[in-house]
Amino acid sequence: MSAAIRIPAGGGDDLHVFALALEGDRAAGFIARPQDSNGAGWPLKVALAADHLNPEGIEDFEAADLVGVGLAHYLSDGLGADAARLAGDSDRLDAQTGHIVILRPAAFDGIAQTLKARAPLTHLGSYAMAAPTRTMERLRSRSADGGLSGGAAPAPTLPSRRWARLVVLAAALLVLGLLILATGGFR
Repeated sequence: MSAAIRIPAGGGDDLHVFALALEGDRAAGFIARPQDSNGAGWPLKVALAADHLNPEGIEDFEAADLVGVGLAHYLSDGLGADAARLAGDSDRLDAQTGHIVILRPAAFDGIAQTLKARAPLTHLGSYAMAAPTRTMERLRSRSADGGLSGGAAPAPTLPSRRWARLVVLAAALLVLGLLILATGGFR
């Protein structure tokens, strides 16, 4: 059994990474949540001694699926873990083979609990999410200042008098034609 992993109320912001010493259908059966209402007897939940797990926050895959990327880079670039906190473990994480299970904060639905991983799980580490970089610098562009790029739009023009006369003439002819049809025509 590994050290206790404390999940704070709200779920925290850590990714919890585990190696799973099962393969194929046995791994799939271990990860799959039973269809009952509370997940009683769910092997993953039992092996973590978890009070609550939401399958929506659980990711599992074969480490071989990350060839060319590596688990450490997947955690940082793919899931947003803080690369500086992964640095000390990156060689060990990238050397993993077999099945990997990652519990994202959403796996806990905000419920505080303490996990105690046991076989067939091995806790590889818990890694905080990288803080988003926020800058409060003023945007430097004409469009941000209210100016338009590409110059001013042309002023709208009024229709010419000639065009207006044609429209009035066409409308008058249409009304005249409808009156002639309605009255039976020229007899």
